[in-house]
Amino acid sequence: MPRIQPDDSVQLPAFATAGSSTMTSLFQTMAHRPDIMQSSMQLVEAAMRGGTVEPQLKELLAIRVSQVNSCFY
Repeated sequence: MPRIQPDDSVQLPAFATAGSSTMTSLFQTMAHRPDIMQSSMQLVEAAMRGGTVEPQLKELLAIRVSQVNSCFY
């Protein structure tokens, strides 16, 4: 199955580029469908930045979940 190449011309918010290059590529690839990209960025922003749990702990949990599932993060 062919892979969709990232759209490097898209300006992403800081939170979308602050993590791993995998996350940056994910959002750049979704940029081919801006409506999907915007909704996904809002969901990630709300999940990782909102609430009462510290963002650093959420990040550690995301890393651990990726390890348990044998995924790159």
